[in-house]
Amino acid sequence: MFKSLALLASGLLVVLLTSGMADAAAYPIRDAPTLTDNSLYGSGKIKTSTCSGGAISTESSAAAKRTLTALWRCLNTSWSAHFKRAKLPFTPAKLVVITKPTRFCGKSVKDARDSAYCRATKTAAMVVDKKYYLGIREIYPFQSVSELYGEHLQHIIGITDSARETPYDSEAESLEQNRRWSLQGDCLGAVSLRSVWKTAGRGSEGWPAMLKLMKENGDPGSGPRYWGKGANIVYWSDRGFKSGDPGSCNTWKASSARVA
Repeated sequence: MFKSLALLASGLLVVLLTSGMADAAAYPIRDAPTLTDNSLYGSGKIKTSTCSGGAISTESSAAAKRTLTALWRCLNTSWSAHFKRAKLPFTPAKLVVITKPTRFCGKSVKDARDSAYCRATKTAAMVVDKKYYLGIREIYPFQSVSELYGEHLQHIIGITDSARETPYDSEAESLEQNRRWSLQGDCLGAVSLRSVWKTAGRGSEGWPAMLKLMKENGDPGSGPRYWGKGANIVYWSDRGFKSGDPGSCNTWKASSARVA
């Protein structure tokens, strides 16, 4: 996945733990209504919108930058309207498309694995390079867009800050909380894609191919599990895409098995 561990001070991602193993125990989240009963969950289904930029192109850096920027603009439009209907405050996300090594949010950015969301500026950086995007598979940019926009939604609705402040009693519990946050971001990102899929997804390999890619990016079988098993990433992503409803993304009330 493009999500990677980072220091909290960098502002790139929320990281609740850096070591430890999760177990099968349940760790219910209590006294954190921003997580368990967020107003976003009752906002209803997001409406589809026409994306004027058309399908994502990976023919060249210029084409990728143009179509990714158009897609991002459409996502801002869709969610702005959705938040307005729900009478919730909305801040659009900015996007910078990087085609050569640079620095972003205090970190060195070299290739597509460094694509990230910066909470401090509400800006996402997508790196377009030959190895990961250009001339390979159009489905890759969709995964990155999905993850980054999901993180933005979690940030502006207060979920990320609340998750960072939620106490835990063990390393296993902290890891589970991080997976709840990460899997929710996957789900909200998929809800986002649904709103523009009819036009922006026109030239892609389709949603099944997207799910296959997501499944391959699950946590490995050994070592700390930060993001969730491939099967659970698929479950939450597919749930969000098919429902088009952020209310289907409440991972904070899900069973431990569903966020393993």
